[in-house]
Amino acid sequence: MEAVEQFLKEHSITMVELATPDMTGAIRGKRIPVESFLTNGISGAVGLSSAVLAWDYQMEVIETADYSWSNGYPDIFLRPDVATLRLIPWKPNTALVFCDVADASGNLAAVAPRDVLRRAVTELERAGLSPYIAMESEFYALDGETLRSRGDRNPVYSLHDNYYLEPFLDEVCSMLLSADVEVEACGAEYAPGQVEINLTPSDPLTAADSLLFFRYAVKQLAPRHGYRATFMAKPFGDLSGSGLHIHQSMWRPEKVNAFWDASTGALSDTGHNYVAGLLKYAAELQLVAVPTPNGYKRVADHSFAPTNLSWGLDNRCTAVRVLVRDANGTRVETRIAAADANPYLLAAAQLTAGLAGVTEELKPAPPAANSYVSAEYSPLPTNIWQAATLFGESDFARRALGAATVENLCRVAWSEAAAAQREVTEWERSRYLDSV
Repeated sequence: MEAVEQFLKEHSITMVELATPDMTGAIRGKRIPVESFLTNGISGAVGLSSAVLAWDYQMEVIETADYSWSNGYPDIFLRPDVATLRLIPWKPNTALVFCDVADASGNLAAVAPRDVLRRAVTELERAGLSPYIAMESEFYALDGETLRSRGDRNPVYSLHDNYYLEPFLDEVCSMLLSADVEVEACGAEYAPGQVEINLTPSDPLTAADSLLFFRYAVKQLAPRHGYRATFMAKPFGDLSGSGLHIHQSMWRPEKVNAFWDASTGALSDTGHNYVAGLLKYAAELQLVAVPTPNGYKRVADHSFAPTNLSWGLDNRCTAVRVLVRDANGTRVETRIAAADANPYLLAAAQLTAGLAGVTEELKPAPPAANSYVSAEYSPLPTNIWQAATLFGESDFARRALGAATVENLCRVAWSEAAAAQREVTEWERSRYLDSV
């Protein structure tokens, strides 16, 4: 408490934002004066409707086992994780703290994404493994008026084609650093206006908090420069989709990388087991990685988004890319997820799947060369109906995320899928209005 008060005083904080992720991965919470934070907020007395854990992408509430119209969506309470207290550098005299979510009895909400991830990390630690992950996300910076890119060339890896975005991106990186979110790299991606920012590796909960704060910064800072930023998976049919890649490594208590075999200089048996676990359960967990109907439009052959349950050595076409570097850098990268995935639930699902591969001593098939033309790998779900069906029937998903979380995500998925199916697009009118 003394350290918290010192931080608030040192930075002349007058307003504190209590933040938590909802089920879709959006940042939610309340802004309260610093005096209220010191008297009520820090003790977990600030409440908000439990609808925040029971709604879809348009904030239409759904009925769940715990929160429904029958009990009136009662309050849940924001319990600050004070280790996450940080400045919001672009807002004067304002700080943010990530919060866990508890019910009126003080019990943590089982479906709250931060707690779902924390439980997954605990299971790994019980098995003698400490997970270390890094998230890299793609997004588009669109003209605020036209909602299209201001450029017209594929700028990937270019140091000049995205020059017009540099003032915006420089501010994003500077603000993140001031909020203790370290950026490892920032660069032009595979379409005009598309950017990828890589965050520095950390423990999973910190990594997910950092990604959520990164999204928050990008979305809030973009309008200052005349842009609208989006993490939508596939905003344009003719341009590259946006993904969320997670680099993962496991460490033994003696500070040894469990994925590195020092005797062979290759991926260890544990690493192979982990890869096999990721692949075995990827289809069942696809809904967590690709949670919207739009996200499945990103998945296509020769798109750098995987279409099947393949893995490879430094291969960007596969679902799992293995990077054999050295004792410190050897890791696996999952490439399945869309940029709009909930980072907490995604990390929890993948860490649990990898651990299952280790405990079950699973072995992966041989690594792929060109996975897009190989018929030996089972396909990933190609639409949200298929993904939600597999997810809803999966005992493993319930084990990884909890039965209530699975039920909630399925309800949201069915709602989103039905809404998408009802929509008649301009493409359909153009194609069929006069031709039939």
